Amino acid sequence: MSKADIVWNPHALEQLRRGAEVMGHLHRTMEKVHAAVGGNAAGYTLSSVQGQKRPQGRGFVSVAATTVQAKRSEAKHNNLIRAAGASSG
Repeated sequence: MSKADIVWNPHALEQLRRGAEVMGHLHRTMEKVHAAVGGNAAGYTLSSVQGQKRPQGRGFVSVAATTVQAKRSEAKHNNLIRAAGASSG
């Protein structure tokens, strides 16, 4: 039985990570989390950033508590961790 040689194409992997489908999926998933914690009205902000090419160029989408009340509630109740379940399924 012969061994198969795998030749990685770093450029193709980068294109996959930066692709519209991947970023769209990340954004839709984090929109669910953002809605589950109460959204902008509750003091949470949704943001997305396309990473630089060095070394890998991944996209990032995040939800963060931005107001004092939201930060206190997050520290006490772990709302974002609980809402992560809303993004699955």
